Amino acid sequence: MEPTQFKHLSAEEQDWLDAYLNGTIEREAFEALQERMLERPALRAIMRRYLALDHHLQNDLTAANATTEPWLAAEAPLNVVKPKRQQRWLSGWAPMAAAAALAFFFGLAIMHWGTPATQGPEGFETAAGEQPSARGFAVVGRLFDATWPDQGTQHREGDTLEAEVFRLAAGTAEIQFFCGATMTVEGPAEIALKSAWEASCNEGAVRVRVPPAARGFKLHAPSTEIVDLGTEFGLSVRGGKEQVEVFDGKIALQRDGDDRSILNKGGALGLNASGAPIPTAAGAVAFPDADRNGSRAAVQRATDFEHWTTHRDALAQDPRLLLYYTFERDKIGGLIPNLATPRNPELDGAVVLAEPVDGRWQGLKSALEFRRPGSRVRVNVPGEFAAFTFAAWVRIDSLDRWYNALFMADSYETGEPHWQIQNDGKMILSVMVDDARPDPKAKDGATMRFQHLYYSPPMWDQSMSGQWMHVASVFDPVNAQVSHYVNGKRISREKILPKFMIKTLRIGNAEAGNWGQPFREDPTFAIRNLNGRMDELAVFKVALGDDEIARLFEQSRAQQR
Repeated sequence: MEPTQFKHLSAEEQDWLDAYLNGTIEREAFEALQERMLERPALRAIMRRYLALDHHLQNDLTAANATTEPWLAAEAPLNVVKPKRQQRWLSGWAPMAAAAALAFFFGLAIMHWGTPATQGPEGFETAAGEQPSARGFAVVGRLFDATWPDQGTQHREGDTLEAEVFRLAAGTAEIQFFCGATMTVEGPAEIALKSAWEASCNEGAVRVRVPPAARGFKLHAPSTEIVDLGTEFGLSVRGGKEQVEVFDGKIALQRDGDDRSILNKGGALGLNASGAPIPTAAGAVAFPDADRNGSRAAVQRATDFEHWTTHRDALAQDPRLLLYYTFERDKIGGLIPNLATPRNPELDGAVVLAEPVDGRWQGLKSALEFRRPGSRVRVNVPGEFAAFTFAAWVRIDSLDRWYNALFMADSYETGEPHWQIQNDGKMILSVMVDDARPDPKAKDGATMRFQHLYYSPPMWDQSMSGQWMHVASVFDPVNAQVSHYVNGKRISREKILPKFMIKTLRIGNAEAGNWGQPFREDPTFAIRNLNGRMDELAVFKVALGDDEIARLFEQSRAQQR
């Protein structure tokens, strides 16, 4: 039986929808469908439900999992349902327009039909259809007082590692291989990474844990190849001396020209290139232990967090602040309190679909995650201002959208800001110069939006996924310049040309982590949710200088990066 809401379609509209889903729609019919949807909100609503139903039917959902009216309760897909056959006329810009329009419908469906099921990060497709990718086969895990031989080889937690030499001057670092093995390295050390299943210890002390799924992991000492058989063992290479010890399970040792030998739990050997392995006493070498260091790090983390709370309370007193959101777990409900003093509940942010998750101090502080297309924090900021500084701690998982929102005014009218990140990793700050300037090319008195976008160099790529970073942008009409910062350092500065100058700034209705106008009769908007987390957001009504941005970063950062 045909769903009741589909009976509102005319025969012509029904034919258009059927033809689109079958991939047989003609150019003229497609353009007519677009025009009709712009005219009829009811048709747009039907289109959303029709596409959601088609998606679920194509995925062969069982009747047991379906409701009596699945087109009302189902989650709309984030990716446009692709027609089975493509007509030739779809080879140009038309499919991009269609995809954008339908992506909008799917975003609305998610917001209007309730909470969607959990979804993983999406990857955006480039014009060539390539998926974003990251090279490597291991990642940097926990770091404990780690220092590096030179500036060019510094690593941070979450960095992806590929075939390279990992050098550590001092402290302890954890390397997590994609096969499942975990290596704890104590500096000074030099580890040659070869693959997800193989590495060489040229210098240093390491402890390797290999779960059953990673059995066969190889670690080379200068004189011997060690093949792990599902165990935990340590290897020390210091001053030309090598020692291996098995803490659990067993390992296989292979020297050039010799038969393979087995070393079991509790066994320890001195390895020497000039002779046979020499049995030694277990416990003679203090091998690194990330868990033991982790306990010490937990104490440091608590101290770190206490220092941050002191910074938070002091910053909240800054009279130049407009908004200050810290997203702390015990304060997150339907509203995020604006901590800027004097307290004004009218500036509290309303949370829509964004989820509280662990922030920069795991277990001590939360952040907000903007994973869903409808997730956002809504706020209204009245008044007029002379400058803007935006600063936030963010953890980007991927840049799925063409533009990925940080903080954006709804209407983007004269004097209102947009702060976002482009999909190539460039940060963008813009303020609308004139939203109704006469179009010099038009003869009928039409107007145009007049603006300028201020870009930073690329400051993020896929290898940085999951890393916390401090970003800031400053719009400074007094000095006629726009500046961008990452982790306290200025990465770009651009002059504001006289034709783009605007000195009266506003915000009005705005959003953190997204952009849209979901409460208007015709809520067309581009989906720009930030696929990641935001731990702290500050908006100032003045232009902060380089030193102030650097100090803001240093006073709010965690010591263990």
